[in-house]
Amino acid sequence: MSNPASAQRLLTLLEAQQQDAARMLEVLEEEFNALKGNDLQAFEQAMDSKLKHLGDLERKEQTSLPELEKIIGAPCNRQQLEAFIINSRDAQLLAAWQALHTILKQCHEQNLLNQRVLAASHAQVQQALNLLRGKDHQAPSSVTYQDSGKSEHRPALGQSIAIA
Repeated sequence: MSNPASAQRLLTLLEAQQQDAARMLEVLEEEFNALKGNDLQAFEQAMDSKLKHLGDLERKEQTSLPELEKIIGAPCNRQQLEAFIINSRDAQLLAAWQALHTILKQCHEQNLLNQRVLAASHAQVQQALNLLRGKDHQAPSSVTYQDSGKSEHRPALGQSIAIA
């Protein structure tokens, strides 16, 4: 990179993105703790915080994109920016780039974990509702016979707890 001022500005942008990503990781961890603890109020707060932070990130990305394009001298996407940083052979930029991607990977993994916990929780609630409604779809099917003598497989329907 021929311009030290551009290198410094790019480093500043990368460090700001690292801070934003670190904050997102904190929000995702708060979301996980709320899910794990079945704390609906904390979950709602974490979701609000997550959505606000995502909006802030999108706005920052839109405002920094023209500057990034000016620094690298071309339309900017992830691959072009990475190639530019690698070709710059600037140790600070490379370290900042790696640190950013480490945090982004942690965010991705935490988000996937949160989704799995949420899906498991949803499945448990759905199963409980099915039991309460007498619609246990996991119960073994009962075999009955039609008039023709052929078997007809039907799921065994439980009785609603409210009726029982």
